[in-house]
Amino acid sequence: MWHTLRRTAAHLQLSYGDGAASDGLIGRRYMLEVDGSALTLHIDLGLNFQSRNRLSAGYLDAGALVRNHDRLRSAQCEDNLVRARLVRTWKEMHEPRLTMVLDLGPHGRFAYSVRPHLLFTGGVQLEVLQVLDAAKLIGAHEAA
Repeated sequence: MWHTLRRTAAHLQLSYGDGAASDGLIGRRYMLEVDGSALTLHIDLGLNFQSRNRLSAGYLDAGALVRNHDRLRSAQCEDNLVRARLVRTWKEMHEPRLTMVLDLGPHGRFAYSVRPHLLFTGGVQLEVLQVLDAAKLIGAHEAA
């Protein structure tokens, strides 16, 4: 079952293992797939590559994600709507497991096992526990 967390654009901040960070990414279509106790958060980041300005923050940060996707440590969305809808679904589950899929369109899809942390000021931070094989994960979902 799919739940829409947010269809319109919302900022996404990323941090990497080497201390680098990016805060220029725009995500859209925040979708949550529920399959038993497994939750998969899909975030479309392809919009960042549609800029005419190849020096824009979103374009550069999306390119950095493609190069450094295996070193991602956390993703943070400060949107209260995403937070509220994710928390509502999370609380209904018994021992939920959360996977995050960052979709950059033709530039790749990257999947991570994550743990959510609620931020005091609103929003949610997703701590990356493990990098997953996105090809197997996406192939399984598209085949169903």
